[in-house]
Amino acid sequence: MFLALLVGCTREPAAAPEKLVIEGWIEDGAAPVVYVSTTLRVKEGEKIGKDTVQDHIVKWGKVTISDGTESVILTGTASDRFFPPYAYTTGRMLGQVGKTYTITVEYSGAVATASATIPPPASLESITPVPAGSSGEYMLHATFTDNPLTEDYYRFFTRIRDIDKTYLPASLATLTDGMITGGKAQIDLVPGGSIYHTESRAGFRSGETVEVKFCTMQESMYRYWNAFEEQFALSRVPVFSLDANLPGNVTGDGLGYFAAYGATSYTVTIP
Repeated sequence: MFLALLVGCTREPAAAPEKLVIEGWIEDGAAPVVYVSTTLRVKEGEKIGKDTVQDHIVKWGKVTISDGTESVILTGTASDRFFPPYAYTTGRMLGQVGKTYTITVEYSGAVATASATIPPPASLESITPVPAGSSGEYMLHATFTDNPLTEDYYRFFTRIRDIDKTYLPASLATLTDGMITGGKAQIDLVPGGSIYHTESRAGFRSGETVEVKFCTMQESMYRYWNAFEEQFALSRVPVFSLDANLPGNVTGDGLGYFAAYGATSYTVTIP
């Protein structure tokens, strides 16, 4: 039976129609950022390089954001903060807590939309470097108090200054109320994966300055990040075949997500 499953995994699926792929977010007090590409068909045994991915970047799409009262068209611009290195943004609309934002992406006859509401931000009570085992590296031990009367969802991002070009999702750092006992939450943060880390690391290193972003979000984004972490862990196990899309909130002719974060930021120097 196991051998039959392995053979079944090698069968090439029928070609799916090309769709838009959207990754975007807005934070309170910050401008929206939206990345748009198209789906890339991966064939068995084929190696995918940066050039192939860049061919699927959408540089001439129309991306609009609305807060229910005003609509603004975002401007596409080259950006080396991410890969693919092209993003849509605007300084004419900044995020506000409590507002719902809707993006509409139009390209080559395809239309995709997504909406998200910025929840109130939360604050950490402490964030302290602690040794990460015997590696000589450090984790960041963070604590905060969860409101037991509300349903809350949290996500941590980190950025190592002068190494990471942008904030990265910290590993295993997505939380909800069901994971918190007695309202007191604590978590140990380690760096997220990045193409800019040329060697593996278990934590942060002495002398590094780490910027931490503590975000609240809606349930739809909790489901996305929770599935992201599960698939990332399973991708390291050769016998698992990962062929399911992450549960985003984009509808229409697209896949992906548009998130709205209530965010607070902290800076820690590793001793």
